[in-house]
Amino acid sequence: MNFAGDPTTLYHNNGDGTFSDVSQQAGLGAITQYVGMGVGFLDFDNDGWKGIFVADGHVYPEADRIKGIPGFKQPNVLFRNLGNGRFADVSSTAGPGLKIVASSHGCAFADYDNDGDIDILISNNNEPPDLLRNEGGNKRHWLLVKCLGTRSNRSAIGARVRVVTGQRAQMEEVISGSSFLSQSDLRLHFGLGQAKAADLVEITWPSGLKESFRSVPANQVVTLEEGRGIVKTQTFPARAGGSQFPARVLSPR
Repeated sequence: MNFAGDPTTLYHNNGDGTFSDVSQQAGLGAITQYVGMGVGFLDFDNDGWKGIFVADGHVYPEADRIKGIPGFKQPNVLFRNLGNGRFADVSSTAGPGLKIVASSHGCAFADYDNDGDIDILISNNNEPPDLLRNEGGNKRHWLLVKCLGTRSNRSAIGARVRVVTGQRAQMEEVISGSSFLSQSDLRLHFGLGQAKAADLVEITWPSGLKESFRSVPANQVVTLEEGRGIVKTQTFPARAGGSQFPARVLSPR
């Protein structure tokens, strides 16, 4: 959480047990007027680089009485990862979902409609939640990995998955709880860009078991079971527009 007057803070892991504040270098320091409550990394355009979504909203309704500040209800912010250590604020071009003004606190991420791109669920103070459907993020390739533990816990909490495409490697961990009082999908999402397959998928289970799989085709959900490998694959028809849920649309460029 960052309070009004503070920038969105990004800490870089130095790999030696220490962290460096790189907020200004990363381009996140310019936005200081909002109260950031929930935050998460997400590859909303499947280019293989994770952007940042920040759910904003003041904690005091009395903020509406003070002139010169955004007030109790505030807009959320979406940053696109430029792939060079910097991020760009793309909120103004990200569709009507980023025009919503509310006192937003928690945010959770999932491909709820199984079309290959990450959608966002936002919890709001004294208002219904907002479901932002990603419209257009699946124009590039992707992979969803579902992990099932046997020796480890069934939900595979703590499992780490590494996906390699060409010279790029991505790592995700199955975690319980994230952002502010939120739980995202336990399936791990990887944007693959133009790659039609992952050259390598590696998983390290909480038990210590390591497994690897080569040439895994893109645009599918792959279920990995500890000790048994790939036990299921699922593909879904491409979808464009419409939704089975009431949603406000998020359209990344």
